[in-house]
Amino acid sequence: MANVRAFLAIPLTAEITDEVGRIQQTLTSKLPAIRWVKPANMHLTLKFFAAVPEETLEKIGQIMLSVGRSFPSFPVSISGLGTFPAPSRARVFWLGIHGGPALNRLHGILDEKLEQIGIPREDRPFTPHLTLGRRRQKISIPLTVQQQVQEIECGRLQADRVILYQSRLEPVGAVHIPLRTVFLNGPAREHSQSDQSEN
Repeated sequence: MANVRAFLAIPLTAEITDEVGRIQQTLTSKLPAIRWVKPANMHLTLKFFAAVPEETLEKIGQIMLSVGRSFPSFPVSISGLGTFPAPSRARVFWLGIHGGPALNRLHGILDEKLEQIGIPREDRPFTPHLTLGRRRQKISIPLTVQQQVQEIECGRLQADRVILYQSRLEPVGAVHIPLRTVFLNGPAREHSQSDQSEN
C-alpha cells in the first residue's frame, strides 16, 4: 500500500484563526518579506507523520480511541510571538501555545503508544506552537518590536478533540483532510488531581 503524509492535531476555533489573521496583518509592516501561513491551515500539531503506510492509519485511529476514553479535555491559551532559531536571526515566526501539564502529558501518551506500533519518537523536545510564517533570509527583530509582540494575545480554547489529518501537497499548497476525529472524554477529576501532584 502507498504511504500517506498525515498528522495528529487539536483543531483551532474560528475565533482564534480570525485573530491570527489580524495579527499577521499587524506584523506585516513590522516584519517584511514573510510568507504567511494561511490561518485556516493552522492546527495545534501533536505528531507529524512524513510517510505512514495506509494500513497504519487504522492502528493510529485505535490509539486515538484509547486515549480519548481516558484523557479529559483541557484549556489552551495562545499568546506571545517567538522565532526560530533566535530573534537576532529569525526565519520562522510562531505564536506560543500554553496548555500546561495536560498538553505535555497528552503528547507523551500519544508518543508512547505510537512508538509501540513502530512510529519512532522525535529526537527534539515537544515545543507546541503555531507557525505564523517563514522568511527566506534571516532577519534581526528590533528590541522595540520584540517587546511589542511578546504581549500578543490570541485567545483561549478548550482542547476537547484530536483529529487525524491527511496532508496533501497540491499546487495551491497543503490541503488538510480530516480522516478521523476522537473526543477527549476522560474523567476530569482524576486528571486535575494528577496535574496538581506534578506542580
